[in-house]
Amino acid sequence: MSQNLIKAGVIVPSQWPLARVWLEVATLLSIAPRHIERLEFWHHQIWVKIQHKKAVFVSYRRLPLWTETGLDAIQNCSDRSSLEQLGEMLSLEVKHYQTQYNPLVLEEWRSAYAQKSQQFKREVQRQAQEEERLRPLRERQQTCQQWRDSWKTILHYCNSFDALERLAPELQQQSQEFADLPEGETAMQLWHQRWQELTQATA
Repeated sequence: MSQNLIKAGVIVPSQWPLARVWLEVATLLSIAPRHIERLEFWHHQIWVKIQHKKAVFVSYRRLPLWTETGLDAIQNCSDRSSLEQLGEMLSLEVKHYQTQYNPLVLEEWRSAYAQKSQQFKREVQRQAQEEERLRPLRERQQTCQQWRDSWKTILHYCNSFDALERLAPELQQQSQEFADLPEGETAMQLWHQRWQELTQATA
């Protein structure tokens, strides 16, 4: 895993709005934006040509855009795994480039990370609660499906109208137990379907 957010593609300065970068660089250097002749995005820093002066380099990490993009990356994590992976990259990034970071920036990132982590934790808890709430229904659906499959097998080996008629009351009675489930209704449909099959076979 890369410890550099740029190499990892988490932050891509070349996609930043040039006008915004221009203003932030001017503010950082305490000069008027019009005094900047040209900016060039290098791999790890910005090359800045100032009027009547030598060019200087400005680290991406010193710009507010860097902080905002890091916050966006945290907010855009879609699951806990991606958040933890990003957290490892951020930790290694800060460790490697510690002198380039303002403590306030680090605190913003830590706070955003903690909030996002808590959000995923709440989602996991909510999913677990929902799963627990639905568990009795799913168990009941499974029982009903097994019951229906058993009747399907019984009806398949039923080869006479008399046998079908004898089974009908019991099937109807048992169907009442699962009347609230779709599978319960289809059990009687299987009975009618088998009746039709026998009718066609004896026609």
